[in-house]
Amino acid sequence: ENSMRLLIAALLALQVDGFALSGRLTSSVRPVMRHATPLRSPARVCALRMGLDTMRAVNPEERMATLKIELPEPAPAAANYVPYVISGNYVYIAGQIPMLNGQVVYKGRVPSQKSTEEAYQSARLCGLNIIAQLKAACNGDLSKVKRIVKLVGFVHSDFEFYDQPQIINGASDLMVEVFGDMGRHARSAVGTSCLPLGVTTEVEAVVEVEISSNFGPGFDNRGLATSFQKGMKVEAIDSTFKDIITVATIKEIEGDLVLLSFDGWDESYDFWVGIDDGDFQPPGTTMRAQARLSPPNGYRSFFDWASYLEETTSVPAPPTVFKSNSVFPSYKGDAGIKFELWHRVEAQVVPLPPSPEQMDREKGRGSGVSNK
Repeated sequence: ENSMRLLIAALLALQVDGFALSGRLTSSVRPVMRHATPLRSPARVCALRMGLDTMRAVNPEERMATLKIELPEPAPAAANYVPYVISGNYVYIAGQIPMLNGQVVYKGRVPSQKSTEEAYQSARLCGLNIIAQLKAACNGDLSKVKRIVKLVGFVHSDFEFYDQPQIINGASDLMVEVFGDMGRHARSAVGTSCLPLGVTTEVEAVVEVEISSNFGPGFDNRGLATSFQKGMKVEAIDSTFKDIITVATIKEIEGDLVLLSFDGWDESYDFWVGIDDGDFQPPGTTMRAQARLSPPNGYRSFFDWASYLEETTSVPAPPTVFKSNSVFPSYKGDAGIKFELWHRVEAQVVPLPPSPEQMDREKGRGSGVSNK
């Protein structure tokens, strides 16, 4: 009995000193101490670091594409506040309600007016709006997210309803689905007698992001975006006539796919390409190769990129975001034209106005192309 008491005392002393036992229990203290391993041993620290590295490897866009999760448009502020604030390496996202395309989807108290399942879906929709705001804060690049730090959820509850945590799981489960271990967070789930507009749930968030420049998350040190965004302009090969390179706009982005829309043409001409497809390139690519760029359909003015970007209040896709290893590989035009991966070396857009010589060559043609 005394030996057992002595052993237990020794074990407790080891625990207090910050050690954990990795060996088998024996009848004497010395072997136990010999097998004791510090909680912060090099092996344990290495394992923790490996775990963190694995956690950072998640691609949120690919996960959403696989799970067929579509984000709503980020809602504007409804009163005297902003949808999110970036301070240091953290994004503070204002409370998001269950709104889709400007319309509130879930209203009413739980469970008298909305079932627990409906309330769960309401919280999930709040979570989707959080991710939409987060993507906007990161300039479209969710890979900059390091950790969902905390959610605070409010449930419009009847007086004797106590299952708020199960409701807010709608938002919490979504964060783990999209961000993996990075989505595991601290949380509060609060019941309340009313919420703005009578909505069923409201959720706010604190998120840690990677900021590698003074321009904020999603930008490099030159202020250029680090990923494709909807509305960016590109040059792309016509999907039907492979000898035509024309002006296109990134219309949608889903994971590693982008939907290209040809300026001036209806949506029947839209098509999806992979982000590593060489058949769409940064503005200025054809000019550098002295190739012909067809202007947007119906565009009657003399075309040059600088003027067109200003007229359409749009931005060019920066060369740094393109992943292709070849330039216009499907091009069937002039075989003498040699396209180069110029954006691999020169990471800047070249939307220059046309030269006088180019203007002279184009007079009378009606095409308004400045880079032939």
